[in-house]
Amino acid sequence: MEFLLSIDRSLFLLINHLPHTGLLDEIALFLSGIGEYGIVWFFFGILLVYREDIKDRFFFVPLVITGFFAWISSELVLKELVMRIRPSIAVVNAIVVTWPIGFSFPSTHAFFAFSLAPILAYKEPTAKKLFYGLACVIAFSRMYLGHHYPSDVLVGGALGYVLGRSILWWYSSLEQQKIGITQKRSPVKKQRNRV
Repeated sequence: MEFLLSIDRSLFLLINHLPHTGLLDEIALFLSGIGEYGIVWFFFGILLVYREDIKDRFFFVPLVITGFFAWISSELVLKELVMRIRPSIAVVNAIVVTWPIGFSFPSTHAFFAFSLAPILAYKEPTAKKLFYGLACVIAFSRMYLGHHYPSDVLVGGALGYVLGRSILWWYSSLEQQKIGITQKRSPVKKQRNRV
């Protein structure tokens, strides 16, 4: 266990000690800020719901459910169980751009990002790379800013992805049932045989 924690700390320092300039810090703070409480993901969700060719208002339901469970799982359950001290406090030579509050494990930003990205990608497959790319850079910003260890981000992302895919499976099965019911109710026009 000590060996794994040592690797985790070394990887954190490697990422956290990348060059820090005013511009890079501002970019990282911006990415971290839009990832707070899943803000950017809900913004994309609103855009998709109100786009011309997407009329599915119920699409917001899986986003809200996923966001709710991501927050509960990370903030109220796992962080309170593990109670891991953040690297900004535990690591003496960490570069800390802003001081976060609360515990470190898992990263709620990564949890939100990787649980909501699959749902958005399901509805807009052409933007799949954008959603997952954004999830990665938001997660990376948390280590760069000195807020999380790599394991916080990896576990948060993995658990988030499992949650997102599970909710997506439930939602897509509901969609299929709805399509099946609609097709059964649609009147079928019988063609008259011409003599």
